[in-house]
Amino acid sequence: MAASHGDTYSSDRIAQWAARLSRVPHVWRIVLGGLIAMELAILAWVIVDRIVINEFGNITSTFVAVAVGVLAYGVGWWALVGFDGTPGEPWRAGAPAVWYVAAGAAGLVTLIMLAILGLAFGYVF
Repeated sequence: MAASHGDTYSSDRIAQWAARLSRVPHVWRIVLGGLIAMELAILAWVIVDRIVINEFGNITSTFVAVAVGVLAYGVGWWALVGFDGTPGEPWRAGAPAVWYVAAGAAGLVTLIMLAILGLAFGYVF
């Protein structure tokens, strides 16, 4: 499948995933954005807790996790739900929505890998 000079295979894939996300109902996109934000906040908490626990105290990782969670939820709302800038037109997913879901999938894989490594070496986060 050859792409024209202006298009790439990657942009075709992103358009396909964006079309799939456009078909997801509104409520499920809100839930998906919330779950991804929560998962990224947990991942940030685990990473920051392991790095800075001895330097700044126990509460620092919680503050960082809350900040990451709120920021991720805002970005997810913008990418997956959208703001009502054009009331007459239906929402359409774009590349930001696809990249947000991909970041959520990558974060989930990382969190699972950290859990497996933690169980294998005798510590659990």
